[in-house]
Order: sequence, then structure tokens, then C-alpha cells
Amino acid sequence: MATKILLDFFTEELILQRNEEAAKKMSAYMKDLFPFYGVSAPLRKDMISRLWQTEKKLIHQEIRPLTTALWKMEKREYQMIALDLLGRTKKQFANEDLPFIEALITTKSWWDTVDFLASTMIGEILKSDGKLAKSKALEYISNPNMWLQRTALIFQLKYKDQTDIDLIYQLIRQTKGSKEFFINKASGWALRQYSKFNPKSVGDFIDSNRAHLASLTIREGSKYL
Repeated sequence: MATKILLDFFTEELILQRNEEAAKKMSAYMKDLFPFYGVSAPLRKDMISRLWQTEKKLIHQEIRPLTTALWKMEKREYQMIALDLLGRTKKQFANEDLPFIEALITTKSWWDTVDFLASTMIGEILKSDGKLAKSKALEYISNPNMWLQRTALIFQLKYKDQTDIDLIYQLIRQTKGSKEFFINKASGWALRQYSKFNPKSVGDFIDSNRAHLASLTIREGSKYL
């Protein structure tokens, strides 16, 4: 019941603020994969902030069923709302929630949801357990689902100098020969991010693996070198 009340609130707000012209542009930007109400991010975040002030406790209690319900809705703003709420409640997620987040990653998948779920949710859960992090990363990179492969490459994006760079190098080597844009871009993104803290290590890796790395990976990974 509580989940339905929250979902109804979001629907009423989105319909009230819908913008047909903006919706067409948003959908086109996302390759027409998802329909939109045309509600801008600032308006959406303001809506959530207002609700958070009065229903913070309820949202924490309902976050899993609410996220599931939001993920089933057609308009893309519902998934964006789910991400906003997950970001506010991420500290309450733990190892046992990995299947839940993985299911979100592999459902209605595109970079706008996957990148947040990988770097903020999976990254937060795995941050304190290096052994599990490596195990899951190797599991993801071997999965036929491209978005889980991308997750393996970018879940450490916020780890800064605590990044397990040897693991990233291993994962990138395992994608050798990939023609997938989102994989090669993710590899370069991971390298670029770590190069802020250890440019020599990243430079040496690119130089020694240049023959096997995609040009996109090299270009992205070399931006700060």
C-alpha cells in the first residue's frame, strides 16, 4: 500500500509537469528506446527533495519494492526517480542485495541507468570486500550480458587511489578484440579515472598493450597522460 501511495505521488507530479516537446527530444537523445514525460532533471530532483522532507523514513522502508515498481513503469523518468532514491539510500544495501541491483542492470538497460548502478550501487556494496569485488568482477566480465561486462570495468570509478588497478588491467585484457563501443569506452574510462592518481602505471599499461587495445580505449585512457 505504501509503495502504491509513493508511486501515485510520482505519477501525479510527472503528469502535472509533462512537456511533450521536451519528451520527444529526450526520447530521440536516447535512441528512441524509451518514452518520456519530458520532465527535466532539476524538476524531478525538486519533486524528490520535497517528498524526502516528509517521507524519508517511509522511502527507506519501501526502497526495494518501490524501486521494483518504478522499474516496471513505461516512462523513463520513473527509472531516473528510482536512481535518485537509490542514491539517497545506498548505505542500507549490502552483499545480499547484489542480485537485486544486478537485475536492475540487466533490465531496461542503457548507459543512463547502468553507469549509476555500477559505480554508485555495486561500487558501494563491494568497496569494503576486495575478495568479493574481484570474484564478482570476474563473474560479470565473463557474462554474455554486455551491461554486466561494463559494470565489471567501471564499478571502481569512485575508488580513487584505492582502485584495484591490477584487476582492471586483467578485465581489460579479457575484453581483447571486443568491437562493442560500450565495453571499449568503459575500459578507457576506467584507465582515465585511475590515471589521475597513477599516470605512469596507466601509461605503461597502454604502451605495453597498445597492439591489443581498441583505439577508443587508448584515446579515452590517455586523456590525462
